Amino acid sequence: MSMLIHKKETLGQSLEARANSIQEICNNFIVDDEVSYAEADRKVSETAALEKGIAEYWADPKMNAHKSWKSICKKERDMLEPIQWGSKLLSRKMSDYKRIFDEKERKKWDEAQEKARNEARLEAFKLAEEGLDPVAVEAITEMAEEAVPMAPAAELRGKTTFVQSYEVRMIPGESWRIPKDILEPTTPAQIKATEAKVKAQAKLNGGIPVRGFEITSTQTARRRTI
Repeated sequence: MSMLIHKKETLGQSLEARANSIQEICNNFIVDDEVSYAEADRKVSETAALEKGIAEYWADPKMNAHKSWKSICKKERDMLEPIQWGSKLLSRKMSDYKRIFDEKERKKWDEAQEKARNEARLEAFKLAEEGLDPVAVEAITEMAEEAVPMAPAAELRGKTTFVQSYEVRMIPGESWRIPKDILEPTTPAQIKATEAKVKAQAKLNGGIPVRGFEITSTQTARRRTI
């Protein structure tokens, strides 16, 4: 075995020496007649043969190194797999709980908003009974109905964050419910543009419901690196 290794090392040194020699020869070689042209052609053939010999010399070490690399990568994947599996499982569980948490907060917020609207309606009714101008009463009622609420302030804290994304679809047959500040779309292109506008608003306000539209949200876990 030691003799084989010695021969391999000797061959490598020989190839390296020939490669360096070829470089110097080619650098100093002058092609200025037919004889030198033919000699240069022979040297080019020699370089091709030398390139082939060097490629063959390194073929086995490269193959062995590649096998080692693949083996190391597999060991790394095997070691990481249970960690990644557990992390993804916990992220899903956290996402499920966060969805429940957010729904509870949204319900509290909806109830608070409905209470505020009912109080505004009651105030408008009282003002109407007291003889306030009907136009003013109607304006007060509309302001109560069109009030833009704030998103819930409560949130879960931790190193794992969730990226919220939204999909928006205009509900067929309910265009009459669309708020006045959103132009009612009539063509497919207008519907698509309006859905995109509502989607952009959802990203800013946390998915606040908009009458006439169905807004669905999904959450993707994102971990902070330590």
